[in-house]
Amino acid sequence: MNNIDLSKVLRFIEENIRISEQTTIEYLDPKGHIERLNSKQNQVVFGRRGSGKSLLLKSLKSTDLATKLYITINIEDFKDISFPNSISQVLISVIKKFKKEIDGKYSVFNYNQWKKQKALIKKIDNYISDLKTKISEPDTYNQNIKEKQASKLSGEASTGFDKSSAKISSELADEYENSREILKDKLNELKNEISNFKELIEETTLFLNKDIFLIFDDFYFIRKHEQPYFIDFFHRISKNTRLYLKIATIKHRTSLYIQTDTYVGVEIGHDIQSLNLDYTLDDFNGLVSFMKSLLEHINNKVGVNIDYDDILTENAFRFLCLASGGVPRDFLSLFINLGSKMQNGVKNVSKPNVIDCSIENLPNKMEAFKTDTAEEKSVLEHYLEFVKEEIINQKRINAFLVSNNDVLKFPKINQAVKELVDLRLFHLVNPNISSAPSDGKRYSAYMIDISLFPNANPRNFTQIEPGQKDERSREDKLRSSPKLNLEKFNNFIESLNLTRDITLTNE
Repeated sequence: MNNIDLSKVLRFIEENIRISEQTTIEYLDPKGHIERLNSKQNQVVFGRRGSGKSLLLKSLKSTDLATKLYITINIEDFKDISFPNSISQVLISVIKKFKKEIDGKYSVFNYNQWKKQKALIKKIDNYISDLKTKISEPDTYNQNIKEKQASKLSGEASTGFDKSSAKISSELADEYENSREILKDKLNELKNEISNFKELIEETTLFLNKDIFLIFDDFYFIRKHEQPYFIDFFHRISKNTRLYLKIATIKHRTSLYIQTDTYVGVEIGHDIQSLNLDYTLDDFNGLVSFMKSLLEHINNKVGVNIDYDDILTENAFRFLCLASGGVPRDFLSLFINLGSKMQNGVKNVSKPNVIDCSIENLPNKMEAFKTDTAEEKSVLEHYLEFVKEEIINQKRINAFLVSNNDVLKFPKINQAVKELVDLRLFHLVNPNISSAPSDGKRYSAYMIDISLFPNANPRNFTQIEPGQKDERSREDKLRSSPKLNLEKFNNFIESLNLTRDITLTNE
């Protein structure tokens, strides 16, 4: 292997591992997501952090600029803004992008269109000014309404040949003010403007002769309990217009609707369609194939011809895919660390090297965990602590089973496990498997992320790999994994008397 070629690859990965406007790597699209996402309908893209959501959206923006206006809003920029000011701030950003697209499109020599352009920009400026005023007001407040009554003045006059007369009378009423208070709610005020915003959207799309794709990247940064109300507002202003919502988010960190006395938000399959980017471990061979094609793509971009079989043993490469949990960014991050070891004299990367790198990467993963879970971080840490103690420390194994029926009796445990999958600390291996020996129940099989291993070569520790089968094509090793005791799990959580609890989301 040529160290210079490897250096080129590592530098390219480092420059492109975080998606920006300068990113030169393309989205590998074996499932046809770009074509589907370019359709005129509301869609939500689910994927774990690093799964390629932002790269997919960036690739989408370069497909059809002639007939579509793509507006990308990074929701992380608004994560610390109180609700519903977050709606107003996002609206301002969207409308400003309307203005940027409209302004200067026509010169005065095309007078009729120029006149429409000026009128539309004036309307946009007025909306921005009104929204900024709303932001400065409290979320709810009492407004004084004053009515004033003043004096009345009446008069009459008559004229004749020999005299004139006039009669003027003044009726002075007591002047007074009647003051009353009404409760003003900022969210309801915004809702009252929905028809006006829809009208602005219609005028903009007609003037530009373009559909508008409004892209919300990292939607999960909106607080979970506020998300249904946030998306409900934008769904309302998009309805029956040429504006389509494209939302990128983490599945179980997202609550798109709630059903109370009224229906709030958007429901998947009805108001919005879903795409899933995640490669899970249940198709491990497909995952390995995808990661190999990713490295080959990078070879082509850089102009090198590295044969990765020469530098990673087959088992090491499969463990690298396992350590990534199917997340491309995690795979590439670990590959950078392994590449540095290769440049420092490691000839052939082995399985222990991969585990070492994964454990070294745990602080970065936990920092992302802290960022993504926001106010639920401390709660989820307790759920993670229980599973680590029960499965890794006590059972000395990296896999466990959860009963698909029994877990429904413990919705918060069910939610926590799925969130920890989304946060790349657990990995789903098989969503519908029997146990060994069989007890007639169906289970979901999970693996704990390699970064949580006690060390690179733990003693008396069983490491199950996805796809391991016996001569009769049975996954008996996985099926024999310990079952998570949900009653004990629930008792542990309840004994903590947590002041904050986990928030359930809709599937």
